[in-house]
Amino acid sequence: MNPAASPMPRRIFPCAGDDPCPFRRDAPLGQFPTSRYDALAETVHNAERGSAPLDAPLFACHQGAPGHPGTNVACAGWLAVEGTGHVAVRLAVSHGRLPVSALSPGPNWPDLYDSYQEMADANAAHEEGPRQ
Repeated sequence: MNPAASPMPRRIFPCAGDDPCPFRRDAPLGQFPTSRYDALAETVHNAERGSAPLDAPLFACHQGAPGHPGTNVACAGWLAVEGTGHVAVRLAVSHGRLPVSALSPGPNWPDLYDSYQEMADANAAHEEGPRQ
């Protein structure tokens, strides 16, 4: 099979349980340090540069640490919230490697943040704690 035609590996539902997807509004805040969210900001569209560049990494499933089944798998929550702002994701859809349905929440999905920035800001506010 031509690697360019192979399906894009992805989660099909935002992770739940002890390690829920950070895009879920019901996920506990503070799963990751703010510095991690800052580093992953390059995976999304922003007002200054526009679309994430072609060579930008995908936001991988957080359960994708070495030895875990999610390794090198795109996060379902990220795809549904921010996938259209990533050139490689749009190319995968146009080449049939990713169904367009992956770019929106599916039936019976949990409530997701409206954007990467909203999710990152909620986590940063949690990490900073109440202001004195």
